[in-house]
Amino acid sequence: MMKTITQLGPREAEFISRLASKNTGILNLRDAVDFWNSRKLAYDVLQRLERKGWLARIEPGKYLIIPLEAGPERQWTEDPYLVAGAMVQPSAIAYWSAIRHWNWTEQIPRIVYVQTLRRKNQMQRTVFGVKYEFVTVNPRKFFGHAKEWRNGKQVLVTDKEKTLVDCADDVERGGTIEELAKAVKSSAGEISWETLNAYVTRFPNGAVPKRLGYLFETLVLALPGEATEVLASWQSTLSAGVVPLQSLKSKAGKISTRWRLRVNVRLG
Repeated sequence: MMKTITQLGPREAEFISRLASKNTGILNLRDAVDFWNSRKLAYDVLQRLERKGWLARIEPGKYLIIPLEAGPERQWTEDPYLVAGAMVQPSAIAYWSAIRHWNWTEQIPRIVYVQTLRRKNQMQRTVFGVKYEFVTVNPRKFFGHAKEWRNGKQVLVTDKEKTLVDCADDVERGGTIEELAKAVKSSAGEISWETLNAYVTRFPNGAVPKRLGYLFETLVLALPGEATEVLASWQSTLSAGVVPLQSLKSKAGKISTRWRLRVNVRLG
């Protein structure tokens, strides 16, 4: 049977409209308790509104408010970026998902990667048919965010320069070295090299300048003038030791002594 707004009682309608006016599209059990002044009543109302199709549960205690635009069928899929932000804060869309966001790849990741400072009980969740992976990072790695708007709501995505740094730090979550290589080639003329240099300098992983330096130097035929200076500064201050281009690949491969990097995977 189709569900219509007439199925909402006056207090239910007031509850939904008041919470929806916050413009987040998300409510939690605490919101309901504050409104209904009873934890048991709040829980009962949330369950009833879920059955009626006015709420969809994201995880225990967190619900998506289904908007009127969903029509009488109450069919609605919220933007995955907004769902990710509802599940954990602080957070930012990152890694391969950010590569896709910046249009540096034609591939659509099967997972929405979410970088956060908080540890979730389940690091992977599937919500409304979308798979999410929550990556808990050290506070020293949580910076470099761009504010983006989705369906009138604000979310954080790692900015272009930080996306490159993160994917050089965690190549597998960046969609493997092939996806990072595409990002490097696409981004060379778009990014701020001053910002990228600042990010690489502060980032606590010496493998990042080795991987990015090698990829930029190898794959981009005409680097901007400021890029040449940045790469030279990285090359002169590399940490000791040789790192693999892609960590989960074979340990065999030629070594780039210039970048202290083992080239253990073929590119392009």
